[in-house]
Amino acid sequence: MILPFTVFALLVIGYIIYDPFKVVQTYDNYSSLQINRGYISTEMFLKNYKKENYNSFVFGSSRIFGYNIDTWKQYLGADAKVYSFDAYGEKIQGVYHKLRFLDSLGVDIKNAFIAIDVDFTFDNTLSEPRFLYIEHPLLEGESGYNFHETHFLAYLNSGFVLSFYGNKFFGLDNEYVRKHYYSVEATFDPKTNRPFRSDLEKRIENEPNYYDSPSFYTVTDSLKMSPFQRIDPFEEEALHGIKRILSKHNTQYKVIINPLYSQEKFNPKDMEMIQNVFGRDNVYDFSGRNQFTTSKYNYYEESHFRPLVGDSIMSIVYSK
Repeated sequence: MILPFTVFALLVIGYIIYDPFKVVQTYDNYSSLQINRGYISTEMFLKNYKKENYNSFVFGSSRIFGYNIDTWKQYLGADAKVYSFDAYGEKIQGVYHKLRFLDSLGVDIKNAFIAIDVDFTFDNTLSEPRFLYIEHPLLEGESGYNFHETHFLAYLNSGFVLSFYGNKFFGLDNEYVRKHYYSVEATFDPKTNRPFRSDLEKRIENEPNYYDSPSFYTVTDSLKMSPFQRIDPFEEEALHGIKRILSKHNTQYKVIINPLYSQEKFNPKDMEMIQNVFGRDNVYDFSGRNQFTTSKYNYYEESHFRPLVGDSIMSIVYSK
């Protein structure tokens, strides 16, 4: 009994001291990708919002890494204070919860840029691993117990524990370690929370064969349509909740359907609902086959587009 208790106690101490998921302590900067981006976005906002007076927000999944928030600011008024409120695998309920949270704090929501994914935004299944996607407790109005339990149980996974400490203390970086723990770093602006995949941009620049990867498959069915309507009554309620808050604040907003490498097209019935809620003039559909999705050079891999795409989309959206 003594040995198991000692091992568990050491694991608890290690969890608190080394804080592998960055949820125990607070930090001035977060660079790791193996942490809950929704949690970090909320924490960075809480740390800075009274000083920075944010009033313009980008909402969406990790695909908003492809939108340069500094570019967006150029299309807004001189008084715009921008913030990237992203979360991995963001659902429409997550966007609603963030706007509801901002409203509860009395934050001025002057501008909003809402990026929707054909495959994730209205998918009501739980994303895995759960610790990367679970919402910040303040957004759901719940205690932090479930949130921290989820992270601690992920930490106790034998593959993660062996990989994390093997890398930390012995510098191990083999295939097994990378499967369970990866220390790839991206760049996040400490004020605007703007994400940027500087690591991948360097690889594209320095690796001539970067785009020869099998992940850049040839899309043969360019007319692929999302096969069924994804927006259910629960998600429709979230959409209307978002619109009520935007209307309350007289927010200038744009709703973007992101361009996917797979060229999957947003379902027409879902599009009709989105347009009915937000207004046809505020919704821009870049799903399906278009100038962005037909070039592999616009993507980091099959899931995330590069900032050059986001800059072009903003130019189109704000020129109308």
